[in-house]
Amino acid sequence: ESQSTAVTFDQAHLVAAQRKIHDIMCYRSILVAIAGVVTGSLVPPRGVAAFSPAPTVGRCTRLPVPALYANVYDDWRSDGVVDTMSLDEDNVELVLQELVESDYGKSMFGVHDMPAAAGITGMVDFVEIAGPEVILRLSGAFWHRRETVLGRAAMYLNARIPEIVEVNVEDASELEDFEDVVDEDTGEILGRNDKRAPDFNGDRATMEYQGIDPDMRGPFPSGVGGLRPGGSMINPT
Repeated sequence: ESQSTAVTFDQAHLVAAQRKIHDIMCYRSILVAIAGVVTGSLVPPRGVAAFSPAPTVGRCTRLPVPALYANVYDDWRSDGVVDTMSLDEDNVELVLQELVESDYGKSMFGVHDMPAAAGITGMVDFVEIAGPEVILRLSGAFWHRRETVLGRAAMYLNARIPEIVEVNVEDASELEDFEDVVDEDTGEILGRNDKRAPDFNGDRATMEYQGIDPDMRGPFPSGVGGLRPGGSMINPT
């Protein structure tokens, strides 16, 4: 009986030791993955979510690892340095995806939960390439001025793809934040419609009253709605 007890005791310690080894190896794989993202040796494929899911291995749940492309635009805003690529449709769409999925984009575009909850529905889409010119489409309601949205996209597209000489919208009306309401019979202007997303917390009107450009801060205070707080050294003119 004592021998049986001793065997059971040793097996329990063996199982505990195996679990500790498993945990160590699991967390080691996390560090390796994070190091790969930081150094650029681990680049997730296109279309991967901003954060990879957290798979469970045994007793150890791996932490989500940020996908590299989600931070390329934010890094560029911070230091002005970014890798370049050639001009083609796939690359233009990839660069726009980097903008939309960036921390900054999570305050601008309606595909994200927080802007959508505030009535922001705006989106930027690729239309076509015309020589060195790229044509985009702005749709929905933006909290930012539409010229700011195009300016951000144009500057980043040119930084990533230097072959691009000009970035325009499909129709000039896409840059208008207001539109006239015209009487179809008389042509008389009856009023103006505000195409912007709602000023849900009153901050936009307050900043305008104070002489501050609301687009410099955006709809949410610094550090809200994104992964990293902080301003920008690069702004559209």
